[in-house]
Amino acid sequence: MAMLTYPAIWSLNSDFTPERTHHSAHPSLVPFQAFQTRDGWIVVGCAKEKFWIRLVNAIGLPDLAGDERFSTFADRRNHAATLLPMLEAVFESRPTVEWLAILETAGVPCSPVNTVEEALRDDQTSARGMIVDTEHPRFGTIRQMRSPVRVGAAQPDYTRAPFRAEHQDQVLRDLLGYDDAQIQALRSGGAFGQAGLP
Repeated sequence: MAMLTYPAIWSLNSDFTPERTHHSAHPSLVPFQAFQTRDGWIVVGCAKEKFWIRLVNAIGLPDLAGDERFSTFADRRNHAATLLPMLEAVFESRPTVEWLAILETAGVPCSPVNTVEEALRDDQTSARGMIVDTEHPRFGTIRQMRSPVRVGAAQPDYTRAPFRAEHQDQVLRDLLGYDDAQIQALRSGGAFGQAGLP
């Protein structure tokens, strides 16, 4: 919910209705979306006028900077149907790695659109320690994603999920204070599922 930011504010305070956008485009900024390259996809975001100027110069279309149809945020949004096909044609002319080098050098916010496998191999994934190993008695070592939420310096232990009823006595007796009669009544009433299930 926190990632909704201002689309949520617009929805809460006006008659704004979010719509699905083509190529994950920003709801109001143009260009700010995914573009197909010769061999993949990149995201380019021009959230400031300086990025728009840098972009058109970097991609070899400097005349667009002076084109009155695209001179402001509002103009680019109003003429997106004309502008975006121009940009799409340019981005399809080179592979992703070339565009990233060009745009990063020019100071244009950009990023590759990774596959899941690429995202898992990304340097930032490793630097953040986002993949952890967990030992499981049946499946061996399982690799899984770590929570991105970090509080303090303490490092949590990552363990497998408990087996069914593994902590039942601890929860029912120690935490809830139930006695044998209460537990048996719950069991008879089917509160713990069918008997015999693992």
